[in-house]
Amino acid sequence: MAKYLKNNFGYVLVWVLAIIPILIWVFMRPLGLRFASSGNIFRSLGQITGLLGMALLSVNFILAARFKFLDKLFFGLNKVYIKHHLVGTIAFCLLLFHPTFLIIQYLLISLKSSFNFIFSFNNFPIILGEIALFVFIILMVITFYLNFKYQNWKKTHQYLGAVLFLGGWHMLLVPSDISNNTLLKYYMLILVGLGATSYFYRTILGIYKKNGFKYKLEEVKKINDNVVELKLKPLAEKMKFLPGQFVFIKFGADGALSESPPFSITSSPDNDYLSLGIKTLGDYTSMVYFLKPEAICHIEGPFGIFSYLKAKSKRQIWLAGGIGITPFLSMARHINANKNENNNYKIDLFYSLKNEGEMAFNNELAEIEEQNGNFKLHQNFSQKDGNISAGLVVKNSSGVSGADIFLCGPPSFMKSLREQFIELGFKNDEIHSEEFSL
Repeated sequence: MAKYLKNNFGYVLVWVLAIIPILIWVFMRPLGLRFASSGNIFRSLGQITGLLGMALLSVNFILAARFKFLDKLFFGLNKVYIKHHLVGTIAFCLLLFHPTFLIIQYLLISLKSSFNFIFSFNNFPIILGEIALFVFIILMVITFYLNFKYQNWKKTHQYLGAVLFLGGWHMLLVPSDISNNTLLKYYMLILVGLGATSYFYRTILGIYKKNGFKYKLEEVKKINDNVVELKLKPLAEKMKFLPGQFVFIKFGADGALSESPPFSITSSPDNDYLSLGIKTLGDYTSMVYFLKPEAICHIEGPFGIFSYLKAKSKRQIWLAGGIGITPFLSMARHINANKNENNNYKIDLFYSLKNEGEMAFNNELAEIEEQNGNFKLHQNFSQKDGNISAGLVVKNSSGVSGADIFLCGPPSFMKSLREQFIELGFKNDEIHSEEFSL
């Protein structure tokens, strides 16, 4: 239990913050009275789901704000996004059940009472709640069922602030235990306020403020038909980072890459420039070809703890699938530039691709292998060799005893390999991966 709490402290904290209003609600009135009849049971269930749903929704806006402390609290921003997705889904389900239980309560009285509750056109607080829920449903359908491009998805997600605003006003204005209990009212007001402030910071203020570090584009280097590497020079303070971390980049003036998904850093911290690896298959990422030299950008970061320097063991196995090679390139460049200091590290890098046409940075990685006897490059082409497996890795690497495993690639690639390594006896905390749920 202690180990679970340590590894999941951020997620546990989310639920503690969400359950506090339920505890206050429980001590307000004897539960025997709250669940004395069928009508009271459904009313109480409606109150519980409403409180818990609004609390989780509010906290979820904090998770979405990319605060640096979240990166440390959850052991990586990628894990923050995964929990953000999960917490948002739970909040949505709870807020759907909130009116459902209340409708059932009124149905037990009469069909007319239920109808009047649903269509309360003269009851302003209830109208606010109904509008908030309707907007929430539309946005969740877009999120889960429509394959939107990143930019359009990002824009629709910004309207979730309206759900929090309308839902918060509904919560405070409707006659309920919240309005009747000062402690509960102010706790929920603070929680919603923190969520609203986080939304304003990220969505509204983020349009005008210039985040992070200021860089200038020097080169857009084509690596292969689908991969480019951006080379950037700092205009003021140079960003400090660990090899393997990632950033968000914004080219506001050019209109291209106005707001990006996360991109892995490919340069070494020792370099006087910053480089990013980008796969240009989508309409959005293909905009990099329209960037002009000298274009000014703002870098937000660094984020993540996916770095060979963070692992316990210096015996490591790296597995990259496709564009998942980019964080490993940063690590390989750094370990090679500091091979005298890092001569205790022993690395096997397995690079998995469909075919030779997809290779990126292969020549440079081969050169690093030649220069560093403790770095071994293994290539796997799935169309010719079949999918890479944990058994194949164990067979071809120079010993796996006590090794830390690093995975980066498509979600199915990482999930399958993690399961295979666990079956071979590796502990879950010995397997590190960089995965996103945006």
